[in-house]
Amino acid sequence: MLKLCIQPTVVTLSTLIDGLCAQGKVAHAVNLFDEMIEKGYQPNLITYSTILNGLCKMGYTKKAVRLLRTMEKRGFRLDIVAYGTVIDSLCKERLLTEALELLSEMKGKGIPPNIVIYTCLIHAMCVLSQLGEATRFLNEVVATNIALDVVTYSILVDALCKEGMISEAEDIVSIMIKQGIEPDIVMYSSLIDGYCLQSQMHEARRVFELMIDNGCASNNFSYNIMINGYCKTKRLNKAMNLFHEMLHKGPIPDTVTYSILIQGMCQRGRLYSAKELFRKMCASRQVQDLMAFSVLLNGLCRHGEIKEAIKLFKEMKNNGLEPNIVHYNILIDGMLKTRQIKVAKELFHRLSTKGLNPNVYTYAIMIKGFCKEGLPDKAYQLFKVMEDNDCLPNSRCYNVMIQGFLQNFYISQATQLLKEMVREGYSADACTATLFVNLLCCDGR
Repeated sequence: MLKLCIQPTVVTLSTLIDGLCAQGKVAHAVNLFDEMIEKGYQPNLITYSTILNGLCKMGYTKKAVRLLRTMEKRGFRLDIVAYGTVIDSLCKERLLTEALELLSEMKGKGIPPNIVIYTCLIHAMCVLSQLGEATRFLNEVVATNIALDVVTYSILVDALCKEGMISEAEDIVSIMIKQGIEPDIVMYSSLIDGYCLQSQMHEARRVFELMIDNGCASNNFSYNIMINGYCKTKRLNKAMNLFHEMLHKGPIPDTVTYSILIQGMCQRGRLYSAKELFRKMCASRQVQDLMAFSVLLNGLCRHGEIKEAIKLFKEMKNNGLEPNIVHYNILIDGMLKTRQIKVAKELFHRLSTKGLNPNVYTYAIMIKGFCKEGLPDKAYQLFKVMEDNDCLPNSRCYNVMIQGFLQNFYISQATQLLKEMVREGYSADACTATLFVNLLCCDGR
């Protein structure tokens, strides 16, 4: 329009900028905005706010801050929307200090922050693991009689629970209840998960029952947390009791529920029960996904049930589920552990025909398998071709290869590779270090 020498009004250009931002074409909107300024147009507050919002959505936070300062210089009175937009963007970029400076600035101008801004800041503190600061900040906000909502409290409670700070999380819940806000299912689930992570299943059950007594209907998410907690603490019978409770009372168990229980059974060596539960899941017309197949496949391979694993692998493909590299890694690893190296090699070499590329885990599995079979030279050949196949060795690959050399008494090669690993910025793990120490002790050094 400007190139055609047609003189649009500010309103027209502002409408165009708004439309471009709405379509996600923020870069075009910014270019048009810059062109407006060059041509002598004076954008209004709405235009500035639109561009500010667009820049923040695209992650151009520093540009947004500069635009905020430009708005000030041009005499615009910054409002809570402008400040809130930039503070939110700064928080997402983990620029907490800058965000707090803006908060202080807006307070100094007599603009009271709203719940959204406080929530953004508390979330940023939690993401940065500044939980003590987040707790102090929340208490300061509450002390000023600002009414926060359950979402804000839940963010902090969830972060505290994940860090094992359950007592502190319970304190925050108590503060919230005193403010007349009742916990919702999200908060209850965070507390339950926190206790499960600490293996305090009695407390987890207490909160679970309290949630139901207080009128929060338990859902799949809360049940799955409890079932997973029981499985992790090897209380499979209690986990199954909850599963049967779901079958009789609801909610209907989903594939996550089944996967958690199948994994728990496999870890306890109860493969027959795991397979039976898997069949029940299939019969219940649950939407079959890769998760449950992966869990059972891994369980079978870990216990050397390779024939059953191959059968399941084929069943997965017959059901229209395309195995990915994770499934091939599980199967290859299982074959190598049962010393079926020839079949594992064939499967490894067939990956490209399936449109799959080996990843660092695939290579580490193969390298370890070769070394265990007393074939460190073949393992090292594979290690060396990784880079040619656009798969750079990581710490795990280096350590597995060095361990293989040491276990096969290739001392010189192990030492040279250790030096290379250090140059690449990696370090020896506990197993590699132990093997070297044992070697030195045997040599009497």
